[in-house]
Amino acid sequence: MPAISEIKEPEKNKLSENKSPAIQEKFITRQKIYIKEIPISGDTLELRFYDNAEIDGDSISLFLNGEIILQHLKLTAAAYILKLPVSSLKETNELVMVAENLGSIPPNTSYMVAIVNSNRYDALLASSEGSSAMIRLVKTP
Repeated sequence: MPAISEIKEPEKNKLSENKSPAIQEKFITRQKIYIKEIPISGDTLELRFYDNAEIDGDSISLFLNGEIILQHLKLTAAAYILKLPVSSLKETNELVMVAENLGSIPPNTSYMVAIVNSNRYDALLASSEGSSAMIRLVKTP
């Protein structure tokens, strides 16, 4: 799958139209649990997602500012890398991880690493049938 920075606008809209109503409903109805704020600057924000601890079949979707940007990502020990152009982001952004399943060991957990201008920020994201993890990405001068 191409990095978001490589997806042209019509493809983004097509991706949004193809989203599962079930995952959209999960995004809307689940409580969003604030995990942390990450300062962003420079050209590119790199996000790396791994299954946390034991690989147990966790699958997630990601929403950025209420729009789905990634669906059906099966978490493994190898990083899934997502690159976002900082110029396309708002001053304050909400990245929400929604569990599509709970894997064999609930809750669904993801270890996320954000790389911003050679700085590393780690976050443990957990999502269940009642809640989703939320990271705030805030532009800095």
